[in-house]
Amino acid sequence: MTTQYLLRYFFEWGGPCLWANNDAACDRFGIGGVNLDDLPVSDATKRRAEELTAWHDLSLNQDYPPDPGPWRQDECDRFNHASLELFHTLHNEFGSDYDVVDEQLPLSEDPNLDEYLKDPQGYRKS
Repeated sequence: MTTQYLLRYFFEWGGPCLWANNDAACDRFGIGGVNLDDLPVSDATKRRAEELTAWHDLSLNQDYPPDPGPWRQDECDRFNHASLELFHTLHNEFGSDYDVVDEQLPLSEDPNLDEYLKDPQGYRKS
């Protein structure tokens, strides 16, 4: 049997973690992010996806997004681990009509974070 709906998995600031990736998925879910309520996953998985989406949004510098984000490597590692767990959960809960591709790039501490923290107002990206 051929997979009918192909989805991409990755986090985008302010967005969901699943995105339509073939014509059938776009026709059913629309262009852009896919609402988890439209998918065959448990309520616990939906809640976890919402938690990770909110957590991911905290990795962005809220004052000025182009500047280094606030996360140290240990926070990045915790998020990366949780993201991979969620991906496997989604993959396991989807029926045979669905396939999901992991496109989430691992997050890592910005190498300029220490320089930024010394003087956030005077920081200039080099």
